[in-house]
Amino acid sequence: MLEFSLKQLEVFVTVARLGSFTRAAQVLYLTQSTVSAHIQALERTLGGPLFQRSSRRQVCLTWQGEAALPVAREILNRCRTLEGIVQPRADGETLHMAASTVPAQCLLPGLMADFSRQHPGCRFRLRKGDSDQVHRLLEEGSVGLGFAGAALDPERFLYEPVLQDKLVLITANTPRFRTMQEQGVLGRELLGEPILCREAGSGTQQRFDAYLKQIGMDLGSLYVVAQIDQPDTILSAVADGLGVSVCSALAARDRLEQGSLLSFELEEESCCRNLYLVICRDHVLTDLEESFCRFIREGAWERLK
Repeated sequence: MLEFSLKQLEVFVTVARLGSFTRAAQVLYLTQSTVSAHIQALERTLGGPLFQRSSRRQVCLTWQGEAALPVAREILNRCRTLEGIVQPRADGETLHMAASTVPAQCLLPGLMADFSRQHPGCRFRLRKGDSDQVHRLLEEGSVGLGFAGAALDPERFLYEPVLQDKLVLITANTPRFRTMQEQGVLGRELLGEPILCREAGSGTQQRFDAYLKQIGMDLGSLYVVAQIDQPDTILSAVADGLGVSVCSALAARDRLEQGSLLSFELEEESCCRNLYLVICRDHVLTDLEESFCRFIREGAWERLK
């Protein structure tokens, strides 16, 4: 008979993710001594140490822990799937997802609306953050599906391109910039203007950093007048004349159509990136998650272009 519990596995996975007994206790709302007791009991049952403890209160996995971690995650995922099968569904099932800013604003609303028409009982729990935060939520198991504008770790995550976006340089709609646009000036030629940037964890910012590297520049060589983690705030500040910005064409689409902003191609050929469906490699999809992934692959999102 098995002598370990699901709670012990949950504690083990959480400590492994955070690298700290103290932080795991805070996340799980347990005392540190309870966390330690769960790990010690699991180690006794499995017959070997799962963590190496250091004097700095940081822990890392032993080779036994490295081998046990993906199995523990799979067991927990399977149990969540089982719970969804057995639990009454009178109130419908819930899709737990996370998305970075551009997918959350420009992709997911239409996808969720179309999918809910095919699955009327489905509910959605969507958490928003930058691309780094989306990956963390997937890794800790808080969500099953993620959407992001950057493929950060192909060894640990699966990435499926869903929609192509491009980066453009945006300016206020002023006579000076209108004249430049009429003359065919490229966005690259306007990088000497005061510029507004996203936060470092943003997929948009990471793609812009990669573009700068391609042309032999870096962020330190630009006059960054502001770094803002809210794209809508950046769009408003650019429209008001604070500076220019490199952003997602999808995110700026409405303001460009309204005429408060102008856009410039960075290069003669568009500077594009993918928006991805992201899944943790060791995550076992529920039936509902699999249905949503299949719905995306079948191309319903193409109507959103």
